[in-house]
Amino acid sequence: MARPDTQTQFAIDALMKRIHHGDHGATRLPGERQLAAELGLSRQTVRRAIRHLTDQGTIARDATGRLRIASPDTHDGDARGGTTTTRQRIIVCLRPPSSSFEVERWRTDIEKAVASRGAVTRSIIYEHASDTAISTALKGGYDGVFFHPRSRMQPWLMKQLREAPARVVVVDHDASPQGLRSVAVFPDAAERKLLEHLVTLGHRRIDCFNVHGHNSVIEARIGQWRRFLDQHGLDGELYSTETAGIEAARDELAALLRSGRRPGTALLCTTLYAAMGGMRALHEAGLRIGRDISLCVINDEGLGPFLIPSLTCLRSPSRVPYLRKAVDWMLGRADWPLPSLEQPKTAPLFIGESTGPAPA
Repeated sequence: MARPDTQTQFAIDALMKRIHHGDHGATRLPGERQLAAELGLSRQTVRRAIRHLTDQGTIARDATGRLRIASPDTHDGDARGGTTTTRQRIIVCLRPPSSSFEVERWRTDIEKAVASRGAVTRSIIYEHASDTAISTALKGGYDGVFFHPRSRMQPWLMKQLREAPARVVVVDHDASPQGLRSVAVFPDAAERKLLEHLVTLGHRRIDCFNVHGHNSVIEARIGQWRRFLDQHGLDGELYSTETAGIEAARDELAALLRSGRRPGTALLCTTLYAAMGGMRALHEAGLRIGRDISLCVINDEGLGPFLIPSLTCLRSPSRVPYLRKAVDWMLGRADWPLPSLEQPKTAPLFIGESTGPAPA
C-alpha cells in the first residue's frame, strides 16, 4: 500500500482520533461530504482516507453503503475471503467537571478496563444533575454508562438511571440500596484501620476534617468516625465546610487556629484536599505534623507516600479489576444480579510520617 500524502494522512489521523474517543460510537460515521466539511478537506482526500481505513479493517460499509466503525474483536471471514464486521462497542464515562485526582483516576481506570475487553470509552462531562448531557448519554445507544456522581443523588436522578435504556453502573458511590449496580474501592469498615492506628499511638481525641459537599461517601466516612469514637469512649469534634478544594481546607483550618481553638491530637481527613490544605495550615501555624499533631486521610488518591511529610492513609487501589465485572455485564458477557456492589474487602493501610505518638 502506497504511503498516504500529507493531507490524506491528516484525515486518517483525525478519523482515528474520533474512533479512539468514541465520537461516533452510537451513530454511523458521517458521509464523505460532511466529513470533508468538518475537516476542511476535499471529498477526494477524505475518500482516500476512508479507503485506507477500510482496507485496514478499521471502518466498513453496511448493506446500505453507509460508513460504520468496525468492532476490533468481531472480524470474521466471509465467503469471498473478506471480512464482515459489527459495530464498535462503546461505553460512556459520564463524569463531573472536576480536576481532582480522584475523578481522573476513575476515568483512566475505566478506560483501561473497557480497553481490556476490546471496547472504547467515550468520556462525557456533565455540569449539573439536570444537564441534558446525562439524558443524552443514557439514551444515546451506547452499550453502557459509568456514572460518577458529583454530590448526593436525588430520587428523580436515580429513577432516571434505573430506567435508562443503557446499562448503568454508578462509580465511587454505593447506590446498590437504590437498585443501581455500583463499583467502589473504599469499604466503610476499612476506615477503622486508620482510627485503630491512631488509638495504638495513644490518641484519645480524634477530630474529623471535611471540605467536601455531603454525599453518601462523605456521610459514610463521618458516620464511621462517630461510631468508632462512641465504641471506644473517645472525644472528637467535626470541622466541616462544603466549600471544596485545597485552599478552602487551608483557610478553614487556619481560621480555626487563629481563633485560639486547636484540634485534637489527631485529625482524620475525609479527602486528600482536606489533608493537603490542612497540613499547610498546621505548618504555617508552627505545628510539627507527626509530632505536635497527627494527621491521616481515608483516600490518598495515589499521593500519600510522595508528600512531605509522607501521609498516613488508606491507599488508593487500582479500580480496573472491579470495573471489569461491570464492563462484562454492559457488553452482555456476564450476569450481574441486583442488588450488587463490587468492591474490595478492604483497603491497604500506609503508615507515613504524618502520624506519631500522642503528645504528653
